[in-house]
Amino acid sequence: MPSHPPPRSGRQATNGAERPAATAVAADAGTGRGETIEQCILRSLNEYFANLDGAKPHALHEMVLQAVERPLLKFAMQRAGGNQSAAAELLGINRNTLRKKLTEYRLG
Repeated sequence: MPSHPPPRSGRQATNGAERPAATAVAADAGTGRGETIEQCILRSLNEYFANLDGAKPHALHEMVLQAVERPLLKFAMQRAGGNQSAAAELLGINRNTLRKKLTEYRLG
């Protein structure tokens, strides 16, 4: 049996430079199978702008960060069985930072 390398952390080194693991393939949720997280976000942004009906977008940066961060925190906490230390390690952030974010999003 061939052995598989261990899972990598949130950032992966490539030729001495770090790149986010956002190229991970997103699970099929009724959208494009094999779509990367980045592609999913771009598709969602295009749909958002297409549905504005002439309205001007406001605070796009904050809206996108919240739309991504909240479900990411929920996912990490579920994946870690509610263990904040394990969730923080999975996310690659300090446990105190995780606690602050959980409070901010009213998740903890």
